[in-house]
Amino acid sequence: MDRENSCCFSGHRSSHFDMDASYMGGILHDTLKKAICEAIDAGCTAFYSGMAIGFDIIAAEMVLQERNSRPDGKITLMAIVPFAGQEEKWSGKWRKRHDDVLRTADKIVVLNQRYLRGCYHERNRYLVDNSARLICFFSGKTGGTAHTFNYAEKEGLKIVNLWQDVEAEDPLKQ
Repeated sequence: MDRENSCCFSGHRSSHFDMDASYMGGILHDTLKKAICEAIDAGCTAFYSGMAIGFDIIAAEMVLQERNSRPDGKITLMAIVPFAGQEEKWSGKWRKRHDDVLRTADKIVVLNQRYLRGCYHERNRYLVDNSARLICFFSGKTGGTAHTFNYAEKEGLKIVNLWQDVEAEDPLKQ
């Protein structure tokens, strides 16, 4: 894949989302869809998902929806799994969503055959190293998303952080 036409995702985990991605009344869903479509319009054809619960899986599902709605076949989804079996302890609903994405992804990369210390950072570096753009949902708090955001910034990726847009539209804060 050509890095210049590639985009990856990073964002907070499931505590920020309900199962149908209608966080804050659908604001995140609409904002993420708009960001994906803007990336496509800017020439992105390959999308990388780290396949974590929450934002990663929701973003992967939306890329698949866009791919299926565009008959030209130019949109691809790469699922980057940090280790085989990462989903085994997840709830049934998230595990099903994970498995559904893997079944329909264009390519699956499993970085390790079992959990190894640092495998999530390895996955995050892989995402950034193969992309020119990062679409994220980053609040500024420490953690994996912060590491990915900072690494993407250091590597010069175009960063689209949806956190500010979603927070600004939150009806509970107005």
